[in-house]
Amino acid sequence: MKKLLITLLFGFFFMITCTKLFGATTINPDTSACLEIEGKILNAMDGDGTCLVELIGSESTLQSLVLKDGKKKFAFKLRKNQNYTIRLSKIGYISKSISIDTRINKAYDDLYLFAFDTKMISLVEGDKLNKELIKQPVALIYFDVRQGCFNYNKAYMARMKKELASN
Repeated sequence: MKKLLITLLFGFFFMITCTKLFGATTINPDTSACLEIEGKILNAMDGDGTCLVELIGSESTLQSLVLKDGKKKFAFKLRKNQNYTIRLSKIGYISKSISIDTRINKAYDDLYLFAFDTKMISLVEGDKLNKELIKQPVALIYFDVRQGCFNYNKAYMARMKKELASN
């Protein structure tokens, strides 16, 4: 059961990302933007069917979206050289955050796409997990110069999985 929860919390989060991540650039008319991030909450309709998605900048909430009436998807366009957090919240579920660092070399003027699917974890399921660890971001997204695209930090994910598994 614990292994299933860890998989849901971390591993499943990026199952679809890898298929959409590579080669996903377009011509970018707004050169201050570098990343369009798209997300889908797979179990958004569970419970009351309402999810709150917040885009948070370095000092404040920049955008808030309420997903309801069958909506599961959201998207934000992010500017270069900023730090963002996307926070997902749902009544009766553990809130999730994703940290995004859009520092990118000036040589990269494309608009990149990063898409992911995730599931929220109910408070009942999350009750068995380390409370301090589940407050941490579930992912760190950054521009990977070697791959020439935005990616998630695999070492961070591996460490979090290991720490969760040991509790």
